[in-house]
Amino acid sequence: MVGVPDAARKDSLVLGIPTHLAPRVNAWSTVRAFHAAAIGSIVAAALALVLYRVAEPDIRIAGAVLALVPMLGMVAVHVQFGTWRSAVAFLAIGGVCAWWFALVVSREVPTGWVTSYLLSLSVIPLILVGGAGAVPGRVALWSVAGFVVGRAASAVAVLQTGGPARPLVLAWVTVVFVVALVLVTSRSTGRSERVQPELLRSAREEHVSAYRAGVEAEASAILHDTVLNHLGAIALAPDGPIDRQLAATVDADLAVLTGKEWLAPQTGPRPGAASDAFERMLDEHRASGLDVTVSGDPSALDGLDERALTAVVRAVGQCLANVQKHAGTDAAEVSVFDDSASCTVMVVDDGRGFDEQETGTDRMGLRGSVRERIGRVGGDVQVWSSPGSGTSVMMSVPYAPATGAIAVPVSGDDDSGRRG
Repeated sequence: MVGVPDAARKDSLVLGIPTHLAPRVNAWSTVRAFHAAAIGSIVAAALALVLYRVAEPDIRIAGAVLALVPMLGMVAVHVQFGTWRSAVAFLAIGGVCAWWFALVVSREVPTGWVTSYLLSLSVIPLILVGGAGAVPGRVALWSVAGFVVGRAASAVAVLQTGGPARPLVLAWVTVVFVVALVLVTSRSTGRSERVQPELLRSAREEHVSAYRAGVEAEASAILHDTVLNHLGAIALAPDGPIDRQLAATVDADLAVLTGKEWLAPQTGPRPGAASDAFERMLDEHRASGLDVTVSGDPSALDGLDERALTAVVRAVGQCLANVQKHAGTDAAEVSVFDDSASCTVMVVDDGRGFDEQETGTDRMGLRGSVRERIGRVGGDVQVWSSPGSGTSVMMSVPYAPATGAIAVPVSGDDDSGRRG
């Protein structure tokens, strides 16, 4: 069994956040949002006091505004450290600040609903403390604790000033919202934990299926390039002993079919290996009687990675084999050129041509050994041909490494981009 690709094995990172980290990440995200809202509440309390001071010039708000400064500083400290110790310090210092703020506001602001609103704004940052944010349930407990501390501090201040009790409606709404949000988020995370393994399994199976399909397609193409081409060459050979070059080629291709080297991942080709593999393939077709001329810059092949180079060499070899078997000519031209983004190879002959639409579905040469093979490395194939006008096949393969391709060696005797 062929090993699955790395992407299929790393199933813990295929879809979204890894399951074991999702609750912590979601909780931290929620806490960070709470901290931003806490800062906004402190700023809103200060602005409300300033606006009220503009409307009522006789009140003194400096003490209340100063009470908000340490609270704002503790929010910054807790955001920086995010530990239970910084959360406890935030509640302790924030509770004192809330008491100080409530004391000044209860004494200076006579309007009941305004007082309730301002006191709520001073308690809300304590509700949004969020603790260390590691577990969703603890976030809710820290928020309730912050509400209790803030509510107690404001109640003590109101009692000290002899004012009536304040309901702090906005603070109640905030604590209920925070607890509800944390509970809903926890349920959603739990549902994701149950669903994600199925999604990961499906994604892994899809990766494996795609990889297996690529292996099977490449195996079929290699089988066509070797066995079927060799059978055709033997059928066309004259009577008598088999040609020595053809026999050597058959032996080399049998080694490819019986071995597994073409399945192994390959490292980058050595300098000049691309041109060498390309020339060996051309020489084999020349030895079998085909007059092959080369134009352009064959060194452009050196820019391809191992898999793309293998695909190009094999595909060009199949095109030349098709010229020998079907074109009715003994000459072909191979052109190689580079447009900086991709390597393009053209195989041109002036033979009898054909209509690709009328090619039988059982003919794998152009479809499986050229089009699909180049497609598996991210390339593109265009064919121009019609009866009596010759054939031109253009293959373009990008230089960027293609994913999901089959690794096939091109060096040594395993190169099968030869006639057969």
